[in-house]
Amino acid sequence: MNNFRSYIVYRTSYLFLILFFLFTLTQPFSADSQSVSGVPGYIRVPCATFHDDGSLTAGVSFLPKQHLPYSNYRSDALAVFASLTFLKFLEVDLRVTRQLDVPHGASHVVDRVPSVRFRLLQEKKYIPAVAAGFHDILTSFEDGSARHFGASYLVVTKNFRIAEGLVTVGATAGYGLNTLVWKNDEFRGVFGGMILGSDRIPWLNLLADHDGRTFSTGLRMTLFRRFVVTAATMNFDSFTGTLGYRFSLIR
Repeated sequence: MNNFRSYIVYRTSYLFLILFFLFTLTQPFSADSQSVSGVPGYIRVPCATFHDDGSLTAGVSFLPKQHLPYSNYRSDALAVFASLTFLKFLEVDLRVTRQLDVPHGASHVVDRVPSVRFRLLQEKKYIPAVAAGFHDILTSFEDGSARHFGASYLVVTKNFRIAEGLVTVGATAGYGLNTLVWKNDEFRGVFGGMILGSDRIPWLNLLADHDGRTFSTGLRMTLFRRFVVTAATMNFDSFTGTLGYRFSLIR
């Protein structure tokens, strides 16, 4: 019965997201990349690029059990996220993660992860973008026993245009801090990634990143200028993906 209820809840969530996206199709706004954690990024890792001021992103990600300590590597999970950028230098994110196919009678509480990101430098011609992020900040100040997706990091991003603008390359490098207060769970030590695109195929990008533990490769498609679909493999042994949509609250 619990499995059936979970199935109905998530099918209802899918329907709600689809209706939400269709309702906001009239928003004249283009979409950007979103990592599986819900923050702007590549596949797994965040980048230092921020969305436009006043933009809201919503979406859902699939997390495979092969790389999911949260489920003790037994169950896949879905994460529903929302990300709000305002004041031009501040971003607030919320991610809700639910394990799939949890056995009947098993104790499982949906994991909620509030996060904040601060823009330290905005990207310019010769200057990279720099940002600091803190995930699962409320649990971090408690005993930390329920902190499954925490992180504290600094990240730098620079985008380049080469071959007379026909090819675009983005590079990101960061470091996940490991201090007594901010115990790092998602990004450990050095992480980074790259994104490759072309002005001739503006709706398609190739992605690759390493989050400190896992190497991921995949592609990102921008559909109808608003939807962003990411499909990728993690260590070439499992699938992960994201469906996101971004629109403006002030335009």
